Amino acid sequence: MTSTDHVHTAETARQRQRTFVPPSESYLPGVQDPAGDALLDQLFYATVDECPDPKCRPVLLDRVAGDVRATRKLVNWACWITSEVYGGLPEELVDEAAAADTVFCPSTTFRRLAAEYHNQGPSFDVVYDACGAAQRREAADNAVALVDGLQVWWTDFLYQ
Repeated sequence: MTSTDHVHTAETARQRQRTFVPPSESYLPGVQDPAGDALLDQLFYATVDECPDPKCRPVLLDRVAGDVRATRKLVNWACWITSEVYGGLPEELVDEAAAADTVFCPSTTFRRLAAEYHNQGPSFDVVYDACGAAQRREAADNAVALVDGLQVWWTDFLYQ
């Protein structure tokens, strides 16, 4: 439950183009946390449903940002989905110059985390640990917005 008077689940969200499974239903090795997954799902469904409560998404984003593992799972989930849609991560999600020309302009933090996902470098965990709560919040927001945009626009999302 958020500090608002409602929750978001698959049952409460509108049935608008639900193409992708929520974070709780995706298996990402090494990042399993059923309690945290419920929070990630709420954030995903609040985004998909375009929740009109002005406090809802900010409260959920703050909670996700407070947990490095939750943020990592959310960003990895978005990167995995994006890789499936495009056959890999497009440059627009990892390169600042390429991102400047897209409708969806991910934050510097998201691009850095997406690049680490793409490269699967040895510093993967270190990059997440080095992010502050504000950076994790920004990356989490980008992750759910990216997946929601892909649900609506598919491959056209980055190139509108």
